[in-house]
Amino acid sequence: MALAVASMRWPPRGALLLPAQIAPLRRRQQHSGGRAREPRFATTVQALQEQARPDEQVSNRQLFARLQPDPRTMERLDMLQLGSEKQGRFVRRRWFRYDEPDVKLPHIHFFAGAKSAASFPAATLPEVGFVGRSNVGKSTLVNQLCGALAARVSDRPGLTQQLNFYTAGDDFHLVDMPGYGFAYAKEEVTQAWLPLIEAYIRQRPTLRRVMLLLDARHGIKAGDRDFMDLLDRTGTKYQIVLTKCDLVHRIDLAKQHLLIARQTERSRGCVPRVLMVSGRQRTGLNDLRKEILHVCSLGQKYLATHKKKELAAQAAYHEQLRTFNDTARS
Repeated sequence: MALAVASMRWPPRGALLLPAQIAPLRRRQQHSGGRAREPRFATTVQALQEQARPDEQVSNRQLFARLQPDPRTMERLDMLQLGSEKQGRFVRRRWFRYDEPDVKLPHIHFFAGAKSAASFPAATLPEVGFVGRSNVGKSTLVNQLCGALAARVSDRPGLTQQLNFYTAGDDFHLVDMPGYGFAYAKEEVTQAWLPLIEAYIRQRPTLRRVMLLLDARHGIKAGDRDFMDLLDRTGTKYQIVLTKCDLVHRIDLAKQHLLIARQTERSRGCVPRVLMVSGRQRTGLNDLRKEILHVCSLGQKYLATHKKKELAAQAAYHEQLRTFNDTARS
């Protein structure tokens, strides 16, 4: 809980967003007829504060604690063993796990980089873009999807300083975009990233979906909210992916998922299904791989027999879970 709630301060401690980068975007989106309008989306902190009654004084920690997560989300997280478990003195450890069938993507490798719209490669195949705050884990996730060290990874935010295009043969392209927000790069470089990303999502005819990555510990922050608004205004189809889920307790992850899912209901272009992954534990990646294949109209080619295997594995898991629970009661 400490990790999830530590970031829920307003304003955030240590501004991570670059004012010169975000302010022009806010001015464009807020001025309509000379009057500023309220943002369509709320940050996680604001969404929490909306839960408080007008007459009560309550902390963000208390508001978060009284949230009730969706039982179906908790069941899915338990099945995937996604999110860390709170270790108690009398916790009874499972003796089984969900044997999830793997989804295999074709071999993916880097083939082009672009620092300007003029250097974008030809738009010949369906494309899925990945974007998020600096240090959200984009390059790590791309490597996990590729099954190889195709993208450079660093502890220093902002290593990706151009649009990196990865190809999966004749099937599709993945596009790793620079991270918005704080980065170890020169200010004049980071100021050019947002216009580059905006040019890409506006001009690219083969862009099927943007995967917007959010850190599961922090949820939606001001920069994420502004970028969601940009995607909505440009009519871009996008989907939210929570990363670093292994760093959040399972019940807190389910609550974070609930808050973010409510925000997607305010969007015209956001796919309502919020995905959750852990690059370090390689958990939840199959759901993301399936989404990519379906988005690129490749489900029939690569997932013809997967659904049957998945249903069989789920049935085996639930049977073992019933046995486990029965022995606990006896």
